[in-house]
Amino acid sequence: MSTPLVTDDLASGLADQVLTLAESARSEDGVAPLSEHTLLRVRHGAPSGSSRFHVITEDDRVVGFALVERVPGEPDSGEVVVDPAYRGRGYGTALLRSVDRDAGPDGVRVWAHGRTPQAVSVAEGDGWTAVRALHKMRMPLHDIPAGEAGGPWEAPELPEPVLRSDVADSVRVREFVVGQDEEAWLAANALAFADHPEQGQLTLDDLLQREIEDWFDPRGFFLATTKDGKVAAFHWTKTHADGAGLTDGEPVGEVYAVGVVPSWQGSGLGRTLTLAGLQHLRDAGLPWVHLYVDGDNEAAVRLYESLGFGMWDTDVMYAPPGKGHSSA
Repeated sequence: MSTPLVTDDLASGLADQVLTLAESARSEDGVAPLSEHTLLRVRHGAPSGSSRFHVITEDDRVVGFALVERVPGEPDSGEVVVDPAYRGRGYGTALLRSVDRDAGPDGVRVWAHGRTPQAVSVAEGDGWTAVRALHKMRMPLHDIPAGEAGGPWEAPELPEPVLRSDVADSVRVREFVVGQDEEAWLAANALAFADHPEQGQLTLDDLLQREIEDWFDPRGFFLATTKDGKVAAFHWTKTHADGAGLTDGEPVGEVYAVGVVPSWQGSGLGRTLTLAGLQHLRDAGLPWVHLYVDGDNEAAVRLYESLGFGMWDTDVMYAPPGKGHSSA
């Protein structure tokens, strides 16, 4: 079937095949083709009207897949993956044109994770152009000897995560409490990422789905809370058991999400909580930590560089040349 099936509801049998397909592509390319958010949508389904699944099958198996997330007032955001054994047959182009035809009123954009040559070739070959960059940065948490990960790497000294004196009496830093802090964190996250089309739209269901993932650990989820119980800032860390492309299966850490609500920006809470999370990951014995940061967020890039992070890779988001493609 070269024409994708487009649906709001992915049947369980297809979902299992999509997960297998994504793992095959990750093993082949060395980078995950689908984000955690997309994988959760595949596993658990999506709220009505929020997502569209595009599926290509051949020989009774899923060989191509795309998911598009719809956010009101923003272009749709999509991801595409094709089975490595079925590449070169036009399936990537067919999926791109399918999500373009099915796009909402603000159009669609599609991520190429890791800028793999295959993804870039398919997108640019069909006239899509890069419109957004998401940098991936990394930092060793412990000294890496020669011969490992292109070493030697020397881990930087990390300052202690101390609150500034002018805010120390107003907030306290503590760990996230499951069953207590969900609503307060969601409110802070929505404020901190009001202009972010993905992170700022997280719902209670999205948070609860992450809480049952194997990697979730509230001991690595730090909140700065005010005396009235509101969340002023947060740093959510994550551990990747598979190494996230940094190691051959040795767990590594991630600065999963750092947010500061607007009324607390400039208070130093972002830096303090970032350091608290990095200390947690270092104390856990993890060799590396990585993070994602928007290419146009120069202030955040400077902060992470000041802590010892360096550029590692870049994901690129592509936009189509316009509506009206014919079928491949």
